[in-house]
Order: sequence, then C-alpha cells, then structure tokens
Amino acid sequence: MRTKLYIYFLALTVIFTLQQCRKNQHLTGSQYQIETSSDTILFDTIFTTIGSTTKQFKCYNNYNGILTISSIHLEQETNSPFRINVDGVSGVHFENIELLPGDSAYIFVEVTIDPNEQNLPLIVEDRILFNTNGNEYQVILNAWGQDAYFHVNELVEGQWLNDKPHVIYGIAAVGYPNLDSGKTLVIQEGTQIHGHANAALLVYKSALEVNGTLNNPVLFQQDRMEDYLLYPADSVSGQWRGIYFLQPLQSQITHSEIKNAVIGIQVDTLNNNQSVFLNKVKVNNSLYANILTQCGNVNAVNCLFGNSNNYSAYVSIGGNVQFEHCTFANYWSGFRNTPSLVFKDYYKSTNDDIIFRPFSSAIFSNCVVDGNGSNEIICDTLDRIDTGIDPNFIFNYCSIKTEDTLSNSPFFTNCFQNLNTYFVNPQEWNFELTDSSNLIDLGNVNSTVIEDILERSRNIPNDLGCYEYF
Repeated sequence: MRTKLYIYFLALTVIFTLQQCRKNQHLTGSQYQIETSSDTILFDTIFTTIGSTTKQFKCYNNYNGILTISSIHLEQETNSPFRINVDGVSGVHFENIELLPGDSAYIFVEVTIDPNEQNLPLIVEDRILFNTNGNEYQVILNAWGQDAYFHVNELVEGQWLNDKPHVIYGIAAVGYPNLDSGKTLVIQEGTQIHGHANAALLVYKSALEVNGTLNNPVLFQQDRMEDYLLYPADSVSGQWRGIYFLQPLQSQITHSEIKNAVIGIQVDTLNNNQSVFLNKVKVNNSLYANILTQCGNVNAVNCLFGNSNNYSAYVSIGGNVQFEHCTFANYWSGFRNTPSLVFKDYYKSTNDDIIFRPFSSAIFSNCVVDGNGSNEIICDTLDRIDTGIDPNFIFNYCSIKTEDTLSNSPFFTNCFQNLNTYFVNPQEWNFELTDSSNLIDLGNVNSTVIEDILERSRNIPNDLGCYEYF
C-alpha cells in the first residue's frame, strides 16, 4: 500500500515539475505573440490650455510559457508628443520585457499638447510598436492637436457653430435607428467639418440644414490636413465616409464643398415624399461616387459633381430626382473604366432576381455630362417588354459625352453630343468655362434658374452646367 502511495505522489511530483518546466520555457516561435486590451488609444479631451492627460491599456501573455517582448517603442521616439510608461518605468524605448505565463503589463500613455498652436494638425498621431519573436504589432495613438468640437459616436442636434472646427470620429448621427429620430441639425455658415477615417455624418429620419454662403461656405473634408509623403492631402480620396441621408426629413445643403470622402452625399430610401435640396454644392474627389441616390428624393440646382475615382453620380432604383444646371464631369487622373453618370432603375437580389424600381420622376435639364473618357453616361433601364411600362426619365437641353446615339426621344430632347466643353482646369477641380467652350448659350430659354453657382446672373439663353461664362 505504501509503495502504491509513493508511486502516486511521485507521479504527481513529476507531472507538477513538468508543468512548471513547461511554464518556465521561453517561447521563441513566431506563432507566439502578444495581445493588447486595445488597438487604438483615443484622447478625446477638449484641451483649453497646455494640458496633459493619461490613459492606459494592457498587453497580455496568454500562453503557458515565458514571452519576451524584444522591443516596445514610440515610432516617433523623442519627437513624439506622447510619452509611455511600461510597468512603472517611463521612456520612449524599452527592450526585453518578459511576461510570465498568463501575466500582463500595464502601459500608460501621456500626451501634452498646446491646442492654441494653430500650426498643429487637427489630429496628432503616433504608434506604439511591439516586436515579439519577429512579429510586429502596433497600437495607434490619436490626440486632438487643436481646440475643436469633437463628436465621437454621438447623437447630435441643434446648431453647430463656426467658431471652431468640428471633428467627427466614428458617427455623428442626427437621429439613429431604434434610438432617436425627428431631430434637426443646423450648420452655420463658414463651419469646417472634418471626418476621421470611416467617419460619417448620418441623418436618419431627421433633417439637416447647412447654411453656407458664397463668401462663407461650409466645408466638409478629412481631418488629415498635412500632406502625405508622396501626395498632397487633397489628392487622396476616401479619407472619410461622407454625408449619409437615410429616410431623411426635408433637408437642404447650400453653398458647401464636400471632398475626399468615400461617398460625398448618399441619399437612401425616400420618407413620405421628403426631399434633400442641394443648392450651389461642390462635391469632388470621392472614392466611389460624389453623389449616390437609392430610391431617394433629390432636387439639385447649380451643383458640381466633379472628379471621382469611379462615378461623379450614381442615380439609382427609384425616387424623385431633379438635376438642373448641374455639371457631372469626371477628369480623374488615375485609371478609370466607369462613366461619370449612371442612371439605373433596377437591381439584382442576392438570388440574382431582377428587382424593378422605377422612378416616379427623373429630370436632368441644362446639365453637362462630361469627362476624360469616351463614354461618360450609362442609362441602364429595363425595357417596356420586361416591365410593361416605359422607363421614366428625361434629359432636356443637356450636353452629353457618349459613343451612343441620342436619337431615342422622348428620353433625350434638345440634347447635344460630344461638345468641346473646354473647362478652365478640370484636373485641378476648376470647371468654369473658357471663352472657347461650346456650352455657352445652349440652355433652355425657359429656364427659371436666374444665377449660377457663384451667384452670377444668367443670361438668356444661359450656359449649360453650373457655371455661367463671364
């Protein structure tokens, strides 16, 4: 009996010893790497004086062995506005940090910024870089470099003032599904709105009123203002999500510029015949489309939908849309095989079924569809044979660049094909007309639009597009 007990306890001792040896083993394979409690540290405090704030996160060793972090350091080293503290030791660079099995280390991050230093970018960024067994890992650090209003995944309403920039991080929502709706956000003239990566201004069953003026327009753009290594900041599309109307109430945007978004303006799903009115709005350099409508009601006058990585405008699947004296012109400098303007009245379901969504009304009058491609318009509509009704759209007194004929009246009436538009400098987003432009004096004499995007009086007959030549 004693012999059996001795063997039993000996076996337990061996097992315990083996487990301890395994736990004390140094893990050197590339499959072993750290985990952290957060991959982004966001300092969203609004600084009003030279100030400092501290945040923390943890890095973990979730293995049964000793994990050695070869290095932890700030990418910008001593030039960084951030400082870090690893388990009680301050610095910018640390080496050979050992974590026992199941152990963790606290990392404290501190930042000091003078928000009144106007030369600073809106967003100050750095990265904490980890190297473990050859694996690179990063934690991104973001802090606000200037005094501003910051909207971090926030429900917004009321009025946005123009005394400081507004920065959107995540979603600034005027109404939100299952939470709130029927709200109104008014944006004062001269306000500057900056969207962080993937940030969006969402208008859900609510109203947006943007009150820019000719001399004090409202500007929507990215939050990165300093240039990239090889490119100017303004040359990079898709730096934020854009303005997204979902079942909106009556809304309007006047004298505003929206640039460098994924989709500049998206209007999705009509709501009790409420419309989004766009007056003297410029949208440029979007990644997908400057404007995208999907069964939405839009009334746009004197608007510029310019260069885009794909579409200047994608008008689709129903609603009530009217574009008058608008310029759709895409002179994107990179490769593009998409047209400037797409008009489409159906979509395919996930089962490849054709779903017909006719427009209640779709009118394009005194507009320009142009670009550096050979075919800048696609009207992808279902035939009467398929639906029993005619497609419902009309282009009237429009200049259209296309390889197809425009003789299929009544869809194209008094239209002009492949005119020499001769914009001033479309690659630099200047779509004003030169004195050589063939768009001059071709507008409908019955047009009720009496001024252009710059509030210059229109002559009769007026010029096509959003600019009148002077």
